[in-house]
Amino acid sequence: MSKPYLTQLYYIMTLEPLHVGTKEMALGRVDNTIIRDQASGLPKIPATSLSGATRGATALHYPEKFMYPVTNEAGETVYASCSGRGSHDVEDTCGQRDCPVCVCYGFKNSDERSLTSMVQFQDSHILFYPVATMAGPVWIVSLSTLRMFLESDFLPKDGLDLQISENSYQIQTSIGASGKLNMGWVLLDIANKKPPITPAGQKILSQFGISNEILRRTVAVPTSLFGQLVNNNLEVRTSNAIDKITGTVMQGALFTYEAVPRGTIFWTQVVYKDPSHFSLDNKPLEQGLLWVQQQVELGLRTLNPMGLGGKVTRGMGRVKLLNLITEGI
Repeated sequence: MSKPYLTQLYYIMTLEPLHVGTKEMALGRVDNTIIRDQASGLPKIPATSLSGATRGATALHYPEKFMYPVTNEAGETVYASCSGRGSHDVEDTCGQRDCPVCVCYGFKNSDERSLTSMVQFQDSHILFYPVATMAGPVWIVSLSTLRMFLESDFLPKDGLDLQISENSYQIQTSIGASGKLNMGWVLLDIANKKPPITPAGQKILSQFGISNEILRRTVAVPTSLFGQLVNNNLEVRTSNAIDKITGTVMQGALFTYEAVPRGTIFWTQVVYKDPSHFSLDNKPLEQGLLWVQQQVELGLRTLNPMGLGGKVTRGMGRVKLLNLITEGI
């Protein structure tokens, strides 16, 4: 029997500022905040956001599944979609055994037919975060994340050379001519000029699509400082609501919102299940693991032009998956 699942590690780079909002107004520095991890307080891409956007993006490649005509109880022609969108009175997916959307992402129809999803997304967390300094842009990374990568075998055993401790307020980087480097408005001591990621570690990460320029300009910081540096260097924009009738600016409707800046590297894991281990209508499915991964990565590729999160019509949300495995269809 073949392996029932496959776990794939992905790296995501923001090509434009990314705003995955909480859909709530808040009192504070900005009105519209972005979603953060409850434990660390760091911005993240929720698994639900990535799953929903990817499902819709996969369906876009199959017009007959993305929007197809059906007849409702009143005899009217309305439209349904396997992406989960359609007319309000018709929300059913097709539920066919060969549907790349229904089989990969699961479905539940009004006739009680259902299938669990063949793909499990996980939250995406920050790996490398861009910060402006007097020596040019650098990408900060926390010590805890680097050690977790080493323990999880995402990096080779000789992939790190960390010379600073968690309880210090110092950084480690090969960038900067003096013994100090500013992280935004904070000036920190450089404890060691060795690159925190060794050439062996950089080689592995570059094979997964992470730019050599980012790896050369990496700054390792204590975990206690990492959250502060990230949240203090988010992009904040000011906007004004537009009257949809007149097309003019609405008085008193000024608001601000925050976003993760361009050039941020996230990491996440996706679990693919083998459809041949599942049945639909009491018959085993014929597709395999590679087919599921191919359909999902087809949707992940489309996040580059289509975008992820909110405010995609305002030049935000474009992301790129750096290490997709399968070929596009």
